[in-house]
Amino acid sequence: MKKNQLILLLAVLAVTGGAAVWKYSKRSSAIGNVPGEIGKDLLKNFNPADATAFTVKDSKGEVVIEQKDGKWIVPARDGFPASIDAVNELRDNSASLKIGEIQKVGESQLGRLKLKKPGDGTEEETGTQVSFRDSSGKEISAFIAGKVLSSDNTPPGGFSMSPTGPKAQYIKVAGVENFVYKARDGFTRLETDLKGWLDKTAFIKIDKIKSVTVTGKEPAEAWKISRETETAELKLDAPAAGEEFEATKASPVSTAFSFVQFNDVLPAAEAAKAALDQPLRTAVITTFEGFTYTIKVGAADGENHFISYAIDGKFDETRTPPEPKEKDKPAETEEEKKKADEAFATALAARKKKLAEEQATAGRIFS
Repeated sequence: MKKNQLILLLAVLAVTGGAAVWKYSKRSSAIGNVPGEIGKDLLKNFNPADATAFTVKDSKGEVVIEQKDGKWIVPARDGFPASIDAVNELRDNSASLKIGEIQKVGESQLGRLKLKKPGDGTEEETGTQVSFRDSSGKEISAFIAGKVLSSDNTPPGGFSMSPTGPKAQYIKVAGVENFVYKARDGFTRLETDLKGWLDKTAFIKIDKIKSVTVTGKEPAEAWKISRETETAELKLDAPAAGEEFEATKASPVSTAFSFVQFNDVLPAAEAAKAALDQPLRTAVITTFEGFTYTIKVGAADGENHFISYAIDGKFDETRTPPEPKEKDKPAETEEEKKKADEAFATALAARKKKLAEEQATAGRIFS
Protein backbone atom coordinates (compact mmCIF):
# COMPACT_ATOMS: atom_id res chain seq x y z
CA MET A 1 0.00 0.00 0.00
CA LYS A 2 1.33 3.38 -0.96
CA LYS A 3 2.12 5.93 1.70
CA ASN A 4 -0.56 8.37 0.49
CA GLN A 5 -3.14 5.59 0.54
CA LEU A 6 -2.14 4.59 4.09
CA ILE A 7 -2.46 8.20 5.29
CA LEU A 8 -5.86 8.50 3.60
CA LEU A 9 -7.04 5.22 5.17
CA LEU A 10 -5.90 6.27 8.63
CA ALA A 11 -7.70 9.57 8.21
CA VAL A 12 -10.92 7.85 7.20
CA LEU A 13 -10.68 5.46 10.13
CA ALA A 14 -10.05 8.34 12.50
CA VAL A 15 -13.09 10.23 11.24
CA THR A 16 -15.44 7.22 11.25
CA GLY A 17 -14.09 6.02 14.58
CA GLY A 18 -14.61 9.48 16.08
CA ALA A 19 -18.16 9.56 14.77
CA ALA A 20 -18.86 6.15 16.28
CA VAL A 21 -17.49 7.25 19.63
CA TRP A 22 -19.53 10.48 19.42
CA LYS A 23 -22.72 8.54 18.67
CA TYR A 24 -22.04 6.07 21.47
CA SER A 25 -21.27 8.84 23.91
CA LYS A 26 -24.40 10.73 22.92
CA ARG A 27 -26.57 7.66 23.38
CA SER A 28 -24.81 6.74 26.61
CA SER A 29 -25.29 10.17 28.15
CA ALA A 30 -29.01 9.89 27.47
CA ILE A 31 -29.47 6.48 29.06
CA GLY A 32 -26.45 6.00 31.26
CA ASN A 33 -25.32 3.01 29.18
CA VAL A 34 -21.70 3.00 30.23
CA PRO A 35 -20.04 0.61 32.69
CA GLY A 36 -19.63 3.40 35.21
CA GLU A 37 -23.41 3.90 35.34
CA ILE A 38 -24.19 0.42 36.66
CA GLY A 39 -25.20 0.74 40.29
CA LYS A 40 -26.02 4.43 40.02
CA ASP A 41 -29.42 6.12 40.41
CA LEU A 42 -31.88 5.02 37.76
CA LEU A 43 -33.99 8.19 37.98
CA LYS A 44 -31.39 10.87 37.45
CA ASN A 45 -31.80 14.15 39.35
CA PHE A 46 -34.97 12.96 41.08
CA ASN A 47 -35.35 14.46 44.55
CA PRO A 48 -38.28 13.02 46.54
CA ALA A 49 -38.74 16.31 48.38
CA ASP A 50 -39.55 18.05 45.07
CA ALA A 51 -42.49 15.72 44.39
CA THR A 52 -45.66 17.26 45.81
CA ALA A 53 -48.11 15.23 43.73
CA PHE A 54 -48.08 11.96 41.85
CA THR A 55 -50.27 9.63 39.81
CA VAL A 56 -50.12 5.85 39.82
CA LYS A 57 -51.97 4.16 36.97
CA ASP A 58 -52.34 0.60 35.73
CA SER A 59 -54.84 -1.41 33.68
CA LYS A 60 -57.23 -1.61 36.65
CA GLY A 61 -57.35 1.96 37.89
CA GLU A 62 -55.67 5.22 38.75
CA VAL A 63 -54.73 6.98 41.97
CA VAL A 64 -53.86 10.65 42.38
CA ILE A 65 -52.20 11.81 45.59
CA GLU A 66 -51.47 15.48 46.28
CA GLN A 67 -49.92 17.66 48.93
CA LYS A 68 -52.15 20.45 50.21
CA ASP A 69 -51.23 22.88 52.98
CA GLY A 70 -48.28 20.65 53.80
CA LYS A 71 -50.37 17.50 54.15
CA TRP A 72 -50.80 14.58 51.76
CA ILE A 73 -54.40 13.96 50.70
CA VAL A 74 -56.51 11.74 48.44
CA PRO A 75 -58.56 14.10 46.21
CA ALA A 76 -60.92 11.32 45.09
CA ARG A 77 -61.95 10.93 48.74
CA ASP A 78 -62.70 14.61 49.30
CA GLY A 79 -59.19 15.32 50.55
CA PHE A 80 -59.08 12.58 53.18
CA PRO A 81 -55.56 12.20 54.63
CA ALA A 82 -53.26 9.93 52.66
CA SER A 83 -51.01 7.41 54.35
CA ILE A 84 -47.69 9.14 54.86
CA ASP A 85 -46.01 5.74 55.07
CA ALA A 86 -47.34 4.75 51.64
CA VAL A 87 -46.39 8.12 50.16
CA ASN A 88 -42.86 8.01 51.53
CA GLU A 89 -42.44 4.40 50.47
CA LEU A 90 -43.22 5.24 46.84
CA ARG A 91 -41.07 8.39 46.72
CA ASP A 92 -38.13 6.83 48.53
CA ASN A 93 -38.26 3.57 46.55
CA SER A 94 -38.32 5.55 43.31
CA ALA A 95 -35.33 7.63 44.35
CA SER A 96 -33.38 4.56 45.45
CA LEU A 97 -33.80 2.60 42.19
CA LYS A 98 -30.34 1.52 41.02
CA ILE A 99 -29.25 0.57 37.51
CA GLY A 100 -28.51 -3.13 37.26
CA GLU A 101 -28.56 -3.46 33.50
CA ILE A 102 -29.50 -1.51 30.38
CA GLN A 103 -31.07 -3.27 27.42
CA LYS A 104 -31.96 -2.18 23.92
CA VAL A 105 -35.65 -2.97 23.47
CA GLY A 106 -37.83 -2.01 20.53
CA GLU A 107 -41.45 -0.91 20.79
CA SER A 108 -42.69 -4.34 19.69
CA GLN A 109 -40.90 -6.01 22.61
CA LEU A 110 -42.24 -3.85 25.42
CA GLY A 111 -45.27 -6.06 25.99
CA ARG A 112 -43.25 -9.10 27.01
CA LEU A 113 -41.60 -6.98 29.71
CA LYS A 114 -44.95 -5.50 30.85
CA LEU A 115 -43.73 -2.05 29.86
CA LYS A 116 -46.56 -0.86 27.66
CA LYS A 117 -48.56 2.12 28.91
CA PRO A 118 -51.89 1.30 30.57
CA GLY A 119 -54.49 1.27 27.80
CA ASP A 120 -51.99 0.43 25.06
CA GLY A 121 -52.10 -3.31 25.55
CA THR A 122 -53.54 -6.21 27.51
CA GLU A 123 -53.25 -6.47 31.29
CA GLU A 124 -50.36 -8.94 30.80
CA GLU A 125 -48.51 -6.43 28.59
CA THR A 126 -48.98 -3.21 30.52
CA GLY A 127 -47.11 -2.03 33.57
CA THR A 128 -47.75 0.52 36.29
CA GLN A 129 -47.21 4.11 35.20
CA VAL A 130 -45.93 6.56 37.81
CA SER A 131 -45.72 10.31 37.29
CA PHE A 132 -44.29 12.76 39.85
CA ARG A 133 -45.10 16.48 39.72
CA ASP A 134 -43.81 19.52 41.54
CA SER A 135 -45.76 22.34 43.20
CA SER A 136 -46.31 24.06 39.84
CA GLY A 137 -47.85 20.92 38.35
CA LYS A 138 -44.84 20.24 36.14
CA GLU A 139 -43.86 16.62 35.64
CA ILE A 140 -40.41 16.09 37.13
CA SER A 141 -40.05 12.34 36.69
CA ALA A 142 -42.09 9.54 35.14
CA PHE A 143 -41.62 5.86 34.42
CA ILE A 144 -43.37 2.56 33.88
CA ALA A 145 -42.63 -0.25 36.32
CA GLY A 146 -42.92 -3.54 34.49
CA LYS A 147 -42.14 -7.20 34.86
CA VAL A 148 -40.68 -8.36 38.16
CA LEU A 149 -37.96 -10.94 37.76
CA SER A 150 -38.09 -14.04 39.90
CA SER A 151 -34.93 -14.46 41.90
CA ASP A 152 -33.07 -17.68 42.32
CA ASN A 153 -32.36 -17.92 46.01
CA THR A 154 -31.35 -21.55 46.01
CA PRO A 155 -27.85 -21.73 47.47
CA PRO A 156 -25.34 -24.49 46.78
CA GLY A 157 -26.58 -27.69 48.38
CA GLY A 158 -30.11 -27.41 47.02
CA PHE A 159 -31.88 -25.85 50.03
CA SER A 160 -34.55 -23.46 48.74
CA MET A 161 -34.85 -20.10 50.44
CA SER A 162 -37.92 -17.88 50.14
CA PRO A 163 -37.10 -14.53 48.51
CA THR A 164 -37.54 -11.52 50.70
CA GLY A 165 -37.76 -7.83 49.89
CA PRO A 166 -37.94 -6.25 46.44
CA LYS A 167 -36.73 -8.11 43.35
CA ALA A 168 -35.16 -6.96 40.11
CA GLN A 169 -37.69 -5.21 37.89
CA TYR A 170 -37.82 -3.74 34.41
CA ILE A 171 -38.28 0.03 34.30
CA LYS A 172 -38.96 2.24 31.28
CA VAL A 173 -38.13 5.89 31.93
CA ALA A 174 -40.15 8.56 30.13
CA GLY A 175 -38.10 10.26 27.43
CA VAL A 176 -35.66 7.37 26.98
CA GLU A 177 -36.54 5.64 23.72
CA ASN A 178 -35.53 2.12 22.62
CA PHE A 179 -33.80 1.34 25.90
CA VAL A 180 -35.07 0.01 29.22
CA TYR A 181 -33.46 -0.49 32.60
CA LYS A 182 -33.36 -3.49 34.82
CA ALA A 183 -33.48 -2.11 38.34
CA ARG A 184 -31.55 -4.09 40.91
CA ASP A 185 -34.33 -3.73 43.47
CA GLY A 186 -37.78 -2.83 42.19
CA PHE A 187 -41.00 -2.09 44.05
CA THR A 188 -42.52 -4.25 46.75
CA ARG A 189 -45.86 -2.49 46.31
CA LEU A 190 -47.42 -0.38 43.57
CA GLU A 191 -51.19 -0.30 43.80
CA THR A 192 -54.02 1.69 42.30
CA ASP A 193 -56.65 0.68 44.83
CA LEU A 194 -57.54 3.92 46.60
CA LYS A 195 -58.24 2.10 49.85
CA GLY A 196 -54.57 1.27 50.17
CA TRP A 197 -53.59 4.95 50.11
CA LEU A 198 -55.91 6.15 52.88
CA ASP A 199 -54.46 6.98 56.28
CA LYS A 200 -56.03 4.24 58.40
CA THR A 201 -54.82 5.93 61.59
CA ALA A 202 -57.14 8.90 60.93
CA PHE A 203 -59.97 7.21 62.75
CA ILE A 204 -61.37 6.74 66.24
CA LYS A 205 -59.69 4.67 68.91
CA ILE A 206 -61.87 4.32 71.99
CA ASP A 207 -60.19 3.27 75.22
CA LYS A 208 -61.30 3.04 78.84
CA ILE A 209 -65.00 2.71 78.07
CA LYS A 210 -67.36 3.82 80.81
CA SER A 211 -70.72 3.22 79.15
CA VAL A 212 -72.30 2.17 75.87
CA THR A 213 -75.87 3.20 75.03
CA VAL A 214 -77.45 1.75 71.90
CA THR A 215 -80.73 2.67 70.25
CA GLY A 216 -82.35 1.27 67.13
CA LYS A 217 -85.42 1.75 65.02
CA GLU A 218 -87.46 -0.25 67.48
CA PRO A 219 -87.69 0.32 71.29
CA ALA A 220 -86.76 -3.31 71.89
CA GLU A 221 -83.39 -2.69 70.26
CA ALA A 222 -82.34 -0.21 72.94
CA TRP A 223 -79.94 -1.16 75.73
CA LYS A 224 -77.17 0.28 77.90
CA ILE A 225 -74.18 -1.22 79.66
CA SER A 226 -71.87 0.63 82.04
CA ARG A 227 -69.38 0.26 84.86
CA GLU A 228 -68.26 2.35 87.83
CA THR A 229 -64.48 1.93 87.44
CA GLU A 230 -62.05 1.03 84.66
CA THR A 231 -61.42 -2.42 86.11
CA ALA A 232 -65.04 -3.28 86.96
CA GLU A 233 -67.27 -5.51 84.83
CA LEU A 234 -69.77 -3.95 82.47
CA LYS A 235 -73.33 -4.37 83.69
CA LEU A 236 -76.69 -4.03 81.99
CA ASP A 237 -78.65 -0.98 83.09
CA ALA A 238 -82.31 -1.51 84.05
CA PRO A 239 -82.67 -5.14 82.97
CA ALA A 240 -86.23 -6.26 82.24
CA ALA A 241 -87.99 -8.66 84.56
CA GLY A 242 -86.50 -12.11 84.16
CA GLU A 243 -83.74 -10.81 81.89
CA GLU A 244 -80.30 -12.20 82.63
CA PHE A 245 -77.05 -10.52 81.66
CA GLU A 246 -73.81 -12.40 81.04
CA ALA A 247 -70.94 -10.06 81.94
CA THR A 248 -68.38 -12.34 80.29
CA LYS A 249 -70.03 -11.82 76.89
CA ALA A 250 -70.00 -8.05 77.34
CA SER A 251 -66.37 -7.95 78.44
CA PRO A 252 -64.92 -7.76 74.87
CA VAL A 253 -66.88 -4.53 74.34
CA SER A 254 -64.53 -2.74 76.75
CA THR A 255 -61.60 -3.17 74.34
CA ALA A 256 -63.25 -3.82 70.94
CA PHE A 257 -63.17 -0.18 69.87
CA SER A 258 -59.46 0.12 70.61
CA PHE A 259 -58.66 -1.81 67.45
CA VAL A 260 -61.54 -0.98 65.10
CA GLN A 261 -60.49 -0.09 61.55
CA PHE A 262 -62.20 1.16 58.42
CA ASN A 263 -61.93 -0.12 54.87
CA ASP A 264 -62.84 2.91 52.74
CA VAL A 265 -64.23 6.44 52.87
CA LEU A 266 -67.39 7.36 50.99
CA PRO A 267 -67.25 10.65 49.02
CA ALA A 268 -69.83 13.22 50.13
CA ALA A 269 -71.46 13.12 46.69
CA GLU A 270 -72.44 9.49 47.36
CA ALA A 271 -73.64 10.03 50.94
CA ALA A 272 -77.21 8.99 50.13
CA LYS A 273 -76.22 5.34 49.71
CA ALA A 274 -75.08 5.22 53.35
CA ALA A 275 -78.65 5.98 54.58
CA LEU A 276 -77.30 7.58 57.75
CA ASP A 277 -80.30 9.91 57.97
CA GLN A 278 -82.18 6.85 59.22
CA PRO A 279 -79.48 4.78 60.92
CA LEU A 280 -79.98 1.15 61.81
CA ARG A 281 -78.29 1.75 65.14
CA THR A 282 -76.91 4.69 67.09
CA ALA A 283 -74.36 4.14 69.84
CA VAL A 284 -73.26 6.71 72.40
CA ILE A 285 -70.03 5.72 74.10
CA THR A 286 -68.49 7.55 77.05
CA THR A 287 -65.02 6.99 78.47
CA PHE A 288 -63.34 7.55 81.80
CA GLU A 289 -61.05 10.10 80.12
CA GLY A 290 -63.94 12.43 79.29
CA PHE A 291 -64.62 11.54 75.64
CA THR A 292 -68.10 11.03 74.25
CA TYR A 293 -68.57 9.33 70.87
CA THR A 294 -71.80 9.20 68.91
CA ILE A 295 -71.63 6.53 66.22
CA LYS A 296 -74.31 6.02 63.58
CA VAL A 297 -74.55 2.73 61.67
CA GLY A 298 -76.13 2.94 58.23
CA ALA A 299 -76.74 0.70 55.24
CA ALA A 300 -74.66 -2.35 54.43
CA ASP A 301 -71.63 -2.07 52.16
CA GLY A 302 -70.80 -5.64 51.26
CA GLU A 303 -69.64 -7.33 54.45
CA ASN A 304 -69.33 -3.97 56.21
CA HIS A 305 -71.72 -1.17 57.13
CA PHE A 306 -71.40 2.54 56.54
CA ILE A 307 -70.78 4.46 59.73
CA SER A 308 -70.19 8.04 60.77
CA TYR A 309 -69.17 9.48 64.11
CA ALA A 310 -69.08 12.64 66.17
CA ILE A 311 -66.81 13.21 69.16
CA ASP A 312 -66.79 15.58 72.10
CA GLY A 313 -64.51 15.87 75.08
CA LYS A 314 -64.78 17.45 78.50
CA PHE A 315 -61.66 17.39 80.62
CA ASP A 316 -60.72 18.71 84.03
CA GLU A 317 -58.29 21.55 83.47
CA THR A 318 -56.77 21.33 86.96
CA ARG A 319 -55.69 18.38 89.05
CA THR A 320 -57.52 17.53 92.25
CA PRO A 321 -54.89 16.69 94.88
CA PRO A 322 -55.42 13.67 97.12
CA GLU A 323 -56.84 13.98 100.60
CA PRO A 324 -54.28 14.07 103.43
CA LYS A 325 -53.76 10.74 105.13
CA GLU A 326 -52.87 12.38 108.43
CA LYS A 327 -54.33 15.46 110.07
CA ASP A 328 -52.30 18.66 109.73
CA LYS A 329 -49.93 16.93 107.31
CA PRO A 330 -49.87 17.63 103.55
CA ALA A 331 -50.90 14.76 101.28
CA GLU A 332 -47.94 15.38 98.98
CA THR A 333 -44.43 16.65 99.29
CA GLU A 334 -43.40 19.49 96.98
CA GLU A 335 -41.53 17.05 94.80
CA GLU A 336 -44.50 14.67 94.62
CA LYS A 337 -46.84 17.53 93.79
CA LYS A 338 -44.54 18.74 91.01
CA LYS A 339 -44.33 15.29 89.43
CA ALA A 340 -48.09 14.75 89.72
CA ASP A 341 -48.83 18.17 88.18
CA GLU A 342 -46.46 17.50 85.29
CA ALA A 343 -48.01 14.08 84.64
CA PHE A 344 -51.50 15.62 84.73
CA ALA A 345 -50.49 18.34 82.25
CA THR A 346 -48.97 15.76 79.91
CA ALA A 347 -52.10 13.60 80.02
CA LEU A 348 -54.36 16.61 79.46
CA ALA A 349 -52.33 17.71 76.44
CA ALA A 350 -52.52 14.18 75.00
CA ARG A 351 -56.29 14.11 75.38
CA LYS A 352 -56.72 17.47 73.70
CA LYS A 353 -54.48 16.33 70.85
CA LYS A 354 -56.49 13.14 70.44
CA LEU A 355 -59.73 15.12 70.42
CA ALA A 356 -58.45 17.47 67.71
CA GLU A 357 -57.15 14.60 65.57
CA GLU A 358 -60.36 12.60 65.75
CA GLN A 359 -62.56 15.65 65.20
CA ALA A 360 -60.63 16.24 61.96
CA THR A 361 -62.33 13.20 60.37
CA ALA A 362 -65.60 13.36 62.31
CA GLY A 363 -68.63 13.50 60.04
CA ARG A 364 -66.91 11.44 57.33
CA ILE A 365 -68.66 8.31 56.15
CA PHE A 366 -66.59 5.17 56.59
CA SER A 367 -67.15 1.56 55.65
